[in-house]
Amino acid sequence: MDPASGALLAQTAAGHSVVLGLMRCARIWLCPVCSATIRHKRTEEITEAVVEWIRRGGTAYLVTLTARHDYRDELADLMDAIQGTRASSPAEIRTARREEAEAQDALADATARSRAAVAAARLAAPKGKKRAAMAQARAESAGGIEEAQARLGQARETLARTRRQAGAYQRLISGGTWAGDKREKASEAAAEGIRDRIGYIGMIRSTEVTVGEVNLWHPHIHAIVFVGGRTTGERADQRLVGVFQPSEGAIKEWEDHWRAVWTGHLQRVNPKYRPSDECSIPDCKCDGKGHGVDFKLLRTVRDAQKMGEYLAKTQDGKNPAMELARGDLKEARKGNMTPFQMLFRIGDLTGGVSEEDAPGHGSLVWCLARWHEYERATRGRRAIEWTRYLRTVLGLTGGDTEEDDHDLLAAADAASEFRGGAAVTDKGWAAVTKAGLDLAATEAAEGTDANEDPAALTDRVREVLALAGVPGEVRQLTSKEVADAYAAILESQAQRREEAAARRRREDENEDQEHDADETARRARRAIETQARGRKEVAARRG
Repeated sequence: MDPASGALLAQTAAGHSVVLGLMRCARIWLCPVCSATIRHKRTEEITEAVVEWIRRGGTAYLVTLTARHDYRDELADLMDAIQGTRASSPAEIRTARREEAEAQDALADATARSRAAVAAARLAAPKGKKRAAMAQARAESAGGIEEAQARLGQARETLARTRRQAGAYQRLISGGTWAGDKREKASEAAAEGIRDRIGYIGMIRSTEVTVGEVNLWHPHIHAIVFVGGRTTGERADQRLVGVFQPSEGAIKEWEDHWRAVWTGHLQRVNPKYRPSDECSIPDCKCDGKGHGVDFKLLRTVRDAQKMGEYLAKTQDGKNPAMELARGDLKEARKGNMTPFQMLFRIGDLTGGVSEEDAPGHGSLVWCLARWHEYERATRGRRAIEWTRYLRTVLGLTGGDTEEDDHDLLAAADAASEFRGGAAVTDKGWAAVTKAGLDLAATEAAEGTDANEDPAALTDRVREVLALAGVPGEVRQLTSKEVADAYAAILESQAQRREEAAARRRREDENEDQEHDADETARRARRAIETQARGRKEVAARRG
């Protein structure tokens, strides 16, 4: 909550109530409230992109990618297999590098001590017993060296895990068959890859997760793939120069390639993950190719009720943007639950609803264990992601980061026109939430009468605050005062985000400097130790 303004209970022109000024978590995987708003805005964004591309004469496909699984599979392992491992934060990478350097130093120290002990034993032993004394000294110091070697091995494994490992999704858009051979000596035929023949310009990917009572986790990917485009330039300078209709042969080559790559990678990661790539069902729409990778061509239809606006739809009539973005609205198939359905079941069971009456399946203990596993497995991952520079090619703005999600939340509230509202102080809202009356306070700000006296809204909110013991912590606001207060909140939040980002940059720079200083000192120390060992060895040989 913004401490200066508190919470603003505002009534929109349509009579709906919104609470402004509260800090939003923007956790699209975990928060039903933030997820609903973010996904709604993402749906609009995706629809705009698909409609714009098809209007230009391009072609788009909805591709669904799945993997086999059973109750023994961890969600994190399945997510790593299909989506790739998560990249560690800069701080985690620096920590891993520092631990590796410290382990290297420890091994060097253990080795130096062993050599020094062997040299000392050689000098101290009488003639005829020097070899035995040296062997004994090596044996006595072997344990320390082995321990240091094991520590270094673990540190290197930890460092390796900080690097992102590609999943089956990344494998789809890499390799010479897909991208072609761009070396100068390559022939003209070899230089062109599948992506060139189909005119691939990018895709929008959404990862969804459901959980079943029998086979547990089912993560899968929906991707809208944009093809039929010709571009020029690289990266941020990439521009669209034309569109064309890919040939049936090129599309078939692409579909067969993606099926083979997706299936092959998952099988290499774990043979159990190999998706369905065969089907014996008569007249099945997969044409015997299985259901692990499914392609649906998106088409445009004229919607007379929307005055000529175009909607892109799949062949079975579903809106591809909703299919891609609104995972929070979906109901899982065949008895599975979406994560939010599981969360709502947890709420029902916690509130005393019986297992038989609560929607979904599983005991409270079972659901809590699955939810915690889901939290861990989705940490640091993006639910919806655009190919880099696809927005540039399509002439759209925006981004996929958490900061962009925060901006979407703010923009959704800012888009409303307000009739009026009530400002509840920081102290008042804290008391309301502690008493569990935040929903009642929000409902008190609703109203359908456009001519209602603004004071009536404030009186209703004050009655709720009276139940929380703080009736005086509220004041009436006009529509202009609500708009001005919310503008000030947005400005304050933006400033705090900038300050936090600058603070993180300073902390990263300080950590980098400390790391560089530590590395310089470590190298200097090892150089001195190497020189000292050299002098000792020379002295030993002379002795």
